[in-house]
Amino acid sequence: MKKISLLLLFISISISGYSQLRDSIHFLPITFDEAIVKAKADKKPIFLHAYASWCHYCSEMTEKVYTDINVANFYNKNFINIKMDMEKEGKNLNKKLKVQNFPAHIFFDYPATTMMHREAGKKDVLDFITLGYDALDTTKQLRTFERKYFSKTATVPEIYTYFKMLDRAGLDNQTGVNSYLLGLSDEELLKQENWRIMYDLFKDVDMPAFNRVILNRDAYQQIYTEDSIDNKILGVYNGALMTRVQKLDTLGYNDMISKLGKSKLVIADKIIAYAHLNRAKMKSDWKNYQELAVPFIEKFCQNDYRRLNEVAYNYYERVIDREQLVKAEAWAKAAVKMGDKVRHNYTLACIQYKLQKKEDAMIVCKHTIYLAKMAGVESKTADLLLEKIEALKSTE
Repeated sequence: MKKISLLLLFISISISGYSQLRDSIHFLPITFDEAIVKAKADKKPIFLHAYASWCHYCSEMTEKVYTDINVANFYNKNFINIKMDMEKEGKNLNKKLKVQNFPAHIFFDYPATTMMHREAGKKDVLDFITLGYDALDTTKQLRTFERKYFSKTATVPEIYTYFKMLDRAGLDNQTGVNSYLLGLSDEELLKQENWRIMYDLFKDVDMPAFNRVILNRDAYQQIYTEDSIDNKILGVYNGALMTRVQKLDTLGYNDMISKLGKSKLVIADKIIAYAHLNRAKMKSDWKNYQELAVPFIEKFCQNDYRRLNEVAYNYYERVIDREQLVKAEAWAKAAVKMGDKVRHNYTLACIQYKLQKKEDAMIVCKHTIYLAKMAGVESKTADLLLEKIEALKSTE
C-alpha cells in the first residue's frame, strides 16, 4: 500500500510538472546562432527574452506572465523562444542590441534575422500578447517605422510614432529627435505636429536643438501660450539638473546653475529655484524643502497650476505641521481653480483629509471620482481615499 501511494504521488508530481512546462513559454536552451538555424528550418521568427539576474520585473514576468496558458499557446505557436542574461551569455550580442532597460522583448525575423520589433519593461498578460501580435504585424513593427523614417517617406505622425517606439524599446531617441528638429525650417518647427514632437519627446538640454527651442520661445508663446513653452523649458532643465544630483555631480550641477544665472533666459531664476527645491526633495531634506517651497510658490507660481499642485502634494506626503498644511491646501485650491482636473482635486482632497476636514474632503473626493469617470480613467486611488475620509470623525 505504501509503495502504491508513493507511485501515485510520483505520477501526480510528474503530471503537474509536465502541465507546468506545457502551460509556459518553452524557452529553448540554445544559443542565438542556433536559434537562427532553427528559425530558418521552422519558418518562425525569434523571440528573445533579454534579462539580467538582478532584474525584479524579469523574474516577475517569468513567474506570472510566461506561465500563463494563453501567453504560452501564442508564443509557442508563433515564435522560436530563447532567453539570455545580457550581462553573461548574452554579453557579446548586447554590444549590438544595447539593452539597458530590462526586461527587453526583442523579435527577429527569418531568414534575414534582422530585428523587426522591440519593447522594454514589465508587461502584463494582455499587453504581452498584444506585443506579440504587433511583432507579427508589419504595419506595427518598429522596423517598418524605422525604414520609413530613414527613407524620408514617413509622415510627421509616423515620425512621432517612430520616436515614441524607440523610447518604449529602451533605445536612444534623443539623437534622432534633435536631428529632426534641427532639419526643420522655422515655419515647420512651429507647426502643431512638430510642436508635439518637441514638447512630448525632446528631453536633452545638451542637444543643439534645445538652443533653437529657447531662441524660438517668443514665437512659440504667440501660438501655444507662454505657460506651455515655459513648462517645457523648465522641465528639460530640471531633468538635466536632477540627473547631476542623482549622479552626485555637484560640479556639473553648480556649473549649469551658474550658466543659467548668467543667461538672458527670462525664466532662469525660476528654473534655479525649482532645481534647488527638487534637490532638497531628492535628498529627503524636507526641512529645507519647506523653507524653499514658500518663497518659490509666492514668487514664481501664482499662475503655475502644475507646480502649485506638485508642491501641495509633496506637503501632503511629507509635512505634519498643520499651519504648513493649511498653506498647501490654499495652493491646491488655486490649482483646482486654474484647472478643474482629476489630479488637482485629488491633491486637494488628500490635504483636506490629512487636516481632518471631513465634509470638505468628501465633497472634493466625490468630485474627483466624477471627473475620473467622465474622462474614462481609473479612480481606484480616489475610491480608497473616500473610504478613509468616510471613516473620519467630523471635526467641522
